[in-house]
Amino acid sequence: MSYESVIYEVADHIATITLNEPEKLNPMSKGIQADTIAALHEANTDRSVRVVIITGAGRGFSAGGDVRQLGESGDRLYGGPPGPFDRRLWLKQTQKMVLAVRECEKPVIAAVNGVAAGGGCDIALACDIRFASDRARFGEVFAKIGLFPGTGGTYLLPRTVGIAKALEMIWTGDLIDAAEAERIGLVSRVIPHDELLAETRTFAARLAEGPPLALSLAKAAVYRGLDLDIAAAFDYASTAEAITLTSSDHREGVQALREKRKPTFEGR
Repeated sequence: MSYESVIYEVADHIATITLNEPEKLNPMSKGIQADTIAALHEANTDRSVRVVIITGAGRGFSAGGDVRQLGESGDRLYGGPPGPFDRRLWLKQTQKMVLAVRECEKPVIAAVNGVAAGGGCDIALACDIRFASDRARFGEVFAKIGLFPGTGGTYLLPRTVGIAKALEMIWTGDLIDAAEAERIGLVSRVIPHDELLAETRTFAARLAEGPPLALSLAKAAVYRGLDLDIAAAFDYASTAEAITLTSSDHREGVQALREKRKPTFEGR
C-alpha cells in the first residue's frame, strides 16, 4: 500500500517507514500521524515482516507536534481559538501515533537521522532500539514554549535514561547531541551519518533471521514487566516459554544446533 506522508517499503523481512514531509522536518502532522499508524498496522499484520525501521526523510527525524495545524483546526472546527477540551482531543489523537509505535508486536528500530524534538523525540523513545546519526539531536523542548510534554516524554524518557536525567531534559528543554544521547543510554549506538541506514538495516537483518515468535513474546514480557511484580512477571514468562517450547521454531533451532547449521525460523 502507498501513503502520502510516509514512504513504506518492505525488503528481506524488514519494513522501513520513512516520515516524509522533509520541508517541515517531518512534524506530527495529521498526514504523518494517520499514515504512520496505518503503516505500522500493515507491518504488524504482515507475516513476511519481522522487523520495522522508522526514520525521517531529509535532514530531520521529526520536529514533533505541528502546532500550526492545531490552531488551524481549532479555528475551522469551533469558530475561534480552541479551548482546553479541543486541545485535549487534538493531543489524544497525536498520542495515538506514539502508542502505535510502542504497540507494534515486532522489533521496532529508530534510525534517527537528524533532529528529534518534542513529540519527535517521543516517537524515537517509543521504538525498542534507537540508532543515531552523528548529526542527530534530541530534546523534550516543550518547556521552551511553556508546554507540558504530552506525547509520552514523562512516561518514556525516565524509563530510558532514569528520573534525574529525564527531569533535567524535560525542565530545561535543551537539545542534546548524539554523543550525549549515547552516554546517557538514550541511543544504543552513534553511526556516521552516511552509514546510518545501512548499519541499521544490517542489525535489523540479524533480528529478522531470529525466531519471530520468541522475539515478539520477549518484547511483550519486557514491557509488561515494567509494571508487574516479580511473581506476575514470572507467571507471564512461564506461559510464554511454554508456547516457545512447543513451537516449530524451537524444534528447528534444536535440530539446526545438532546439525551445526544455521536455523531457518518461520514464526510457528
